[in-house]
Amino acid sequence: MSKTVARRGTSLGRGLVIGLCATQALDWVSILLYEGESAATRATENRVRGDRQAYEVAVERMATRAGRKLSEDEVKRWGWRFHKTFGLLGGLGYLGLRRAFPRLRWGCGLAFGSAFFLLVDELMVPLQGLTPGPQAFSWKVHARGAAAHLAYGMAAEATARLFDGADRR
Repeated sequence: MSKTVARRGTSLGRGLVIGLCATQALDWVSILLYEGESAATRATENRVRGDRQAYEVAVERMATRAGRKLSEDEVKRWGWRFHKTFGLLGGLGYLGLRRAFPRLRWGCGLAFGSAFFLLVDELMVPLQGLTPGPQAFSWKVHARGAAAHLAYGMAAEATARLFDGADRR
């Protein structure tokens, strides 16, 4: 096996591990903060979202375009898988971006987490019609999203640094 192929395989595996750790951190923070919110705040957010997460809307839209109608259970199940896959692939993206733009490592990944939150959650997701625009949600929803994405960035960078340390040994 050539060194280039081996290096690509190593980068792929590392990127997926980074994405796995970062997505788990994002989920833990998001769920913890969501469960700590009042029932009224959660109910308002769910109503504004139409009781659907952005990833569930995306999955249902893809299925419809493919000519398939999903049950409510399938939308939930495949939506969660879509969310996890997006997070895993985000780890690959982070690994490449941190090499090209070392400043994304700033604050142990806080720069990346901030950029990811602003560009994806606050801009791209509403522009794709996966959620209503940012003004539809309370500050608490935005704060939870920001905290979760900061956790993603920090976990991504911390995991990448573990790999960097292993390479130096």
